[in-house]
Amino acid sequence: MIVTVDTNVLVSGVFFGGVPGKIVTAAREGIFTLAMTPVLLDELREVLSRTKFGLTPDAVQLLMDGIEASATIVYPGKRHEGVVRDPDDDAVVDCAVESRSLYIVSGDSHLTEKDNVEGVTVVTPRRFVEVLKLE
Repeated sequence: MIVTVDTNVLVSGVFFGGVPGKIVTAAREGIFTLAMTPVLLDELREVLSRTKFGLTPDAVQLLMDGIEASATIVYPGKRHEGVVRDPDDDAVVDCAVESRSLYIVSGDSHLTEKDNVEGVTVVTPRRFVEVLKLE
């Protein structure tokens, strides 16, 4: 199963564990295939590099290497602008559609206010953990 996980969920999983941490672990263990695009990888790298997280550049690279190793990288040929209220979420939709993801996992209300975006089911992290039967 291919899944697009929003950057906010990945960051929460890396730093705080909990439900998002279960999702990050499941991706690393190959329970599902994490879909990413260069845009989402760049966004993730930028967030992980913020001084508030206190990671060295080497630590950021190590985290990125692990995520990239467990992900399928897709290169969207089409932009899905205006599908959701927040233009920052267009990159998530692009990734999900291009990769033919079964789910978009996000805690972002601009995405979760919809059940379905461009044919992809949108779920919260908690719901996705239930789908995977990880609880």
